[in-house]
Amino acid sequence: MPPYPGDLAKVVLTAIGALVLGIVISRLFNWYRLRALRLCLLTGTHPQRAALSVALAPVIREFLRLLDKTGQQVRAIVVVPTLSGNDGEPIVAEVEQLGGASSFIVRLAHRLGGTIRQPDDVAGALAEDLLYLYRHAASVTVVRQTPAAAGQDGSVHGAPARKPTGRNGLATLPRNAAQNEAEETVVPFRNSPLGPRNGQSS
Repeated sequence: MPPYPGDLAKVVLTAIGALVLGIVISRLFNWYRLRALRLCLLTGTHPQRAALSVALAPVIREFLRLLDKTGQQVRAIVVVPTLSGNDGEPIVAEVEQLGGASSFIVRLAHRLGGTIRQPDDVAGALAEDLLYLYRHAASVTVVRQTPAAAGQDGSVHGAPARKPTGRNGLATLPRNAAQNEAEETVVPFRNSPLGPRNGQSS
């Protein structure tokens, strides 16, 4: 018995849907695999590498997407034990431009001198380098920068504590302080010029 046209349409739509889903999954897998291959950790213990991966992941995910749109290709992001500049001084990061004008390798130092850098510090250095590459490629012009307020924390912590006020707007003393004040205050009475009354002696 020949199949109905409606059955053939369902089969065709199912096959097309499965094909499209397979292509999407394959591209997503390759995309994540390429992102993972770009990050290379050549230093640190297993817990340190895990912490670095967690800290660097959002920076890589955000900036590589923007750089890909501008045609800039970051071939690899390599975390090495230390880095030195041309004068031998330790540096935290460097960006190397390959033969192509839009191909780069970013290297990050895990140690600065004898101190191991925190994962957030390494991620911050990577973000600065990738942001520089993006601004240079996209010809971005910074029109405003807001500096951190100097002494803001000191003004907050150094402010005198305000005393609690009552309903009449006057400062109120704590209960213990008021009680101590009442107990310790001595009010002297002056002797009467008429002398003691009712037979009382001074």
